[in-house]
Amino acid sequence: MSDMTQTLTDHVTVFQLDGQPVRGRAVKLGPALDAALRPGSAQRYPDSIARLLGEAMMTGALVAQSLKFDGRLVVQCHGTNDGAVSLLMADCTTDGNIRGYARWDEAKLKEIELDSKSPGADVLLGRGTFSMTIDQGPDMDQYQGVSAIEGESLSSCAEHYFNQSEQIPTRIQLACGQSIDKDGSHWSGGGIIIQKIADDTARPDATPPWETAQQLFSTLTDAELINPEVSTETLLYRLFNEFGVRVIETPAVNSKCRCSRERLLNTLKSFERASLEDMAENGVISANCEFCATDYTFELSSL
Repeated sequence: MSDMTQTLTDHVTVFQLDGQPVRGRAVKLGPALDAALRPGSAQRYPDSIARLLGEAMMTGALVAQSLKFDGRLVVQCHGTNDGAVSLLMADCTTDGNIRGYARWDEAKLKEIELDSKSPGADVLLGRGTFSMTIDQGPDMDQYQGVSAIEGESLSSCAEHYFNQSEQIPTRIQLACGQSIDKDGSHWSGGGIIIQKIADDTARPDATPPWETAQQLFSTLTDAELINPEVSTETLLYRLFNEFGVRVIETPAVNSKCRCSRERLLNTLKSFERASLEDMAENGVISANCEFCATDYTFELSSL
């Protein structure tokens, strides 16, 4: 592995264990995650919701980089009434753009946080579902896999999804938190996914190196993932130096919403006049993007 003179943030690192049937991707996010969780620099989500949504976006960023086409991956969690979060959505494109949105019950969240200040995914989402949807564009059918919410962390839910729906032996660890400096608080996070590559004639049986890789992976701490002073290459070296790690690429990740005034205008023009009049108030239709919180207004007379 090459030495790095500075820590890369807002990147996914694609790597392979040398000569072993184990591949992986690591993500380290700073400004991009902070912008996605706090659009317009506003504190939009309670900390426990923001942390869960940040983990969903990191999951999406990690998995999207494994897709071999231009498109997007959507991570969704649908909660049940025994949890506080009814919907969690992370929309991640294969070229590295992330955005996220969560919907929750404030009263239920306060009730849950009376018992725990850091409730897990299973508590926040209840007996809900975890899904991944692959979208290759308007000319292709979408593919979706669904599994049950399993475990206290979103990484546990994602592992359960891969092992059940995709039948790919997978380990994932994610960490998301806030740091405070002279400019205020900032969200940052990191995550790693490793997967066992299917055996073939060119590779020996994968079980021994996969078991060893999992044991090494289990030593990873949340503090190492979040620490901005620890580069991804340093972290990978700490984990897998006995194998050797080959970095394949480090694509960038950005916080970018796909909403636009033009797109929304075209959508409104597809409605019947009576429906538009019902939407308008004092001759104006107002709309707000759930992802980036951008407000849009349209004069009814212009539609």
